[in-house]
Amino acid sequence: MRRRNCNLPGLTPASSSPTTDPAALRDAVAAASWYHTIDLPDGTRTPGEYDLKATLARIPFPADLTGRRCLDVGTRDGFWAFEMERRGAAEVVAIDVGDVADLDWPQPPRPLDAETRAELERRGRAFDTARGLLGSGVRRELLSVYDLSPTTLGSFDFVFLGTLLLHLRDPVGALTAVAGVTRGHLLLNEPISVSLSALRRRSPTAALHTGADPFWWLPNTAALRRYLDAAGFAVEAQGQPYLIRNSPHLDLASARQLRTLVNLRRHLLLRIGAPHAWLVARPV
Repeated sequence: MRRRNCNLPGLTPASSSPTTDPAALRDAVAAASWYHTIDLPDGTRTPGEYDLKATLARIPFPADLTGRRCLDVGTRDGFWAFEMERRGAAEVVAIDVGDVADLDWPQPPRPLDAETRAELERRGRAFDTARGLLGSGVRRELLSVYDLSPTTLGSFDFVFLGTLLLHLRDPVGALTAVAGVTRGHLLLNEPISVSLSALRRRSPTAALHTGADPFWWLPNTAALRRYLDAAGFAVEAQGQPYLIRNSPHLDLASARQLRTLVNLRRHLLLRIGAPHAWLVARPV
């Protein structure tokens, strides 16, 4: 198990005011590689792959988290964690793995070339860059979801987990660990298979992806609900499938890379959007 708080040098501490110098802002944003589009104090936005403003309006994310202790599981750049803080949370903890070796790679994991490692390093800067520029007090812990327990981080009134389970070899095991630290509600927002949801509406079914990348199970909506049941949650609400589109920034980048059928399929998915479904659940 790896667990440590991560604050990189050279960034604004959470207790001080956010950085406002335009040149410093530009340099900090350019030095990172962004997954989330995040609004910064000067009115600019990070060039993330996903602009989740529309998703935030679509799912039942609590409007007021005043006084609550909150957890963001698989935080990446921290969009959801910073939103919890903005909505008044008393404390926000954000977890993610701190090393690419800790990802659930199919075995044996593929070797990473120098270019890929450099890109991963730039991605690793995004959370701390955003945290510093926002003057945020969100606490990030480098911790696998599988290692969550009341003894590691305590318990939480509200937990968000989004677009993570498809990257996990054992989604039910991960949700079981989440249940152990949830004293309030979990909001789960995950990719689903539209075809399996349509063809097997009442039968929990998931497609197993067996490529070289860390993608595992793509469930239908019935399987997503069954995941929660098996992990010790009771589902209280469930939404209809909807699409999360990538940002136009990534669409343009992808359009320049259409050299293979795989990239063509990816480009079409970016244009149409990734099907997701949300569920609200509470530990039994």
